[in-house]
Amino acid sequence: MIIYDEMLHINYFKFGLKEEPTKLGSNLPLQIKGNLADFPLFKGIVSQNHPGILVTLGPKSAAFPSIQKIGHHTKFFRLNGSHNTIDWHVKVSKLIKKTLPEALILLDIPGIKPRTNNAKVIEITKNEPVIFYHGPKVPDNTIKSIELTKPLPEITEGIDSFSLSDGLYEFELVEAKRNYVRGRSKNDFRLLPRKGLNLPGSIYNDKLQLKVYQDFLNKAKKVNFDAIGLSFIQNDRTLEHIREKFPGKLLVSKIENKLGVENVKKIVDCSDVIMIDRGDLLAEVGLKNFYPSIVKIGMNTTSTKRPLIMATENLESMQYRLQPSKSEIIALQHSINLGSDFLMLSDETATSNLYMNTIAWLNQFLKMQNE
Repeated sequence: MIIYDEMLHINYFKFGLKEEPTKLGSNLPLQIKGNLADFPLFKGIVSQNHPGILVTLGPKSAAFPSIQKIGHHTKFFRLNGSHNTIDWHVKVSKLIKKTLPEALILLDIPGIKPRTNNAKVIEITKNEPVIFYHGPKVPDNTIKSIELTKPLPEITEGIDSFSLSDGLYEFELVEAKRNYVRGRSKNDFRLLPRKGLNLPGSIYNDKLQLKVYQDFLNKAKKVNFDAIGLSFIQNDRTLEHIREKFPGKLLVSKIENKLGVENVKKIVDCSDVIMIDRGDLLAEVGLKNFYPSIVKIGMNTTSTKRPLIMATENLESMQYRLQPSKSEIIALQHSINLGSDFLMLSDETATSNLYMNTIAWLNQFLKMQNE
């Protein structure tokens, strides 16, 4: 088994030196629930009894030579509808199919979660009061106000905080109304454009969610895709509506909030694939319920023999270095032991110059599951 030497110093990377692979043995446990090649929807995508890779394409990896090289490691691609234009997704999806006709393309479409509508970076300081609003601007010129792209969800009682960017930046909740929340920042940070806002325990409007999905999919008719990634699925009814409108597409349900976890069995039964997006899930259910929610989703998915995708920051450190941290290696193996059939790479392959190194490393690591 080839794996990268963990003693590589970061200065090697800085000065452009390449690492030499060394052979190491593996005694990792094997807990794979079945051969993915037996799933009809993945025939031609996988051929071995080990987890596969779902690669997100982006500015760094969407050219013909890149797709061709990635195809040696996986033929499962993700296009993130929350970024880039429809025309970009049309162009890239055609390129994927031309390069790898047997490839499976997941179009992950924007959901109902509100995002900040800032075009530029906003500096926010610790203890600074900030208002996040949708619709009419809150008439208070003394407080920094940031517009949101979508309406706020229904806020449950008893919450004392909310967050931005998958829980990365936390705010003390000062006031919550139908069209805005007022908070006090717990950190100094720079707010990048279009970051998601999460309110723990919140419930999203199903009718609005369905409209958001259908509007985007109607605009994306020229995109060549096989599967639809649906964010913040809370019940089976939404899935039934989407399947009726788009019968030829696979439905990949992302269970990311408290209500979705409560209805996990019905959601799994009505889905083709389940994705665990750990970023939004943590921000929505809270630290105490985070791991139990992952286990619950995983067990319900594996018991019905639906494919399971584990997403969010699987190899985040490899955006900047040639090998993962030891903590990431342990987390990867644990995700596999929970029954994950695919491990998803996001920014690691969409925006990092080191995307091919990351894919190659993960592919070798996953092959170890057979040894």
